[in-house]
Amino acid sequence: MNNQKWLKDITAKKMTRRNFLEVTGKTAAVAAFFSLPVITSVNAEETPDFSAYPFTLGVASGDPLSDSVVLWTRLAPNPLAEDGNGGMDNRYVSVEWEVAEDEAFTKIVRRGKEITGPELGHSVHSEVFGLRPWREYYYRFKAGNEISPLGRTKTAPDEGSHLKSLSFAIASCQAWAGGRFAAYKNMAEEDLDVVFHLGDYIYEKGDTETLADYRLLHAQYKTSPDLQAAHSAFPFIVTFDDHEVDNDWSNDISDPNYPEGERERFLAVVRLRSRPIMSICR
Repeated sequence: MNNQKWLKDITAKKMTRRNFLEVTGKTAAVAAFFSLPVITSVNAEETPDFSAYPFTLGVASGDPLSDSVVLWTRLAPNPLAEDGNGGMDNRYVSVEWEVAEDEAFTKIVRRGKEITGPELGHSVHSEVFGLRPWREYYYRFKAGNEISPLGRTKTAPDEGSHLKSLSFAIASCQAWAGGRFAAYKNMAEEDLDVVFHLGDYIYEKGDTETLADYRLLHAQYKTSPDLQAAHSAFPFIVTFDDHEVDNDWSNDISDPNYPEGERERFLAVVRLRSRPIMSICR
């Protein structure tokens, strides 16, 4: 597919749900569009300095497979900066990650490096492979002299294997205006294998239209220490509902209260998410 032509098509017309599906082709094009841009051939800062601690939004993991998980963080020394850039401007930064079998990181099993920049909102999505099935791992990130909080994750069991038990929690419909997610504090204290999030990770507002708006809204939610604690304790498997984009949207039907800015909302959400859109991390 000609990505430049397709991007021009999708930004040129009023984006109804029907138009969106027509332009994306519903299948392969959707998968391609929901993929994150890959940053290459840039001069990334290997030892960056930050105006404040950059890992203010914590760490997360998700989409566990039997040999793989996805790790997430975002560099945001000023997470609620009005431009949605988290206080990072247009810099490109190298971020290291490590995965270990123990909390002290004396048994490191995988490590790597990612480059992040403004295209990604300075978020990092590390797809880690070569892990063992149904195993607990610990992970962390490093940027310059700054080290992220410690995260714990767990791979999925082998396909077809018999499990004696599975401990999980379910979350959904978390509205910032409705509270500060105290339930996540209790969840983080449980002994869980995975968390299933069933959608409405955020609740859009009437003026949530641009990519910067969505990044700022996600950052606001992620400032919750209880939500951060849950993300750092367990891998999440996630799907979406309506409020990640627009209230009560379905197919080509949108909320009639917000007819303007529909195209911007769609582009903002799909660019914010990584692959596939159902995942926080992958």
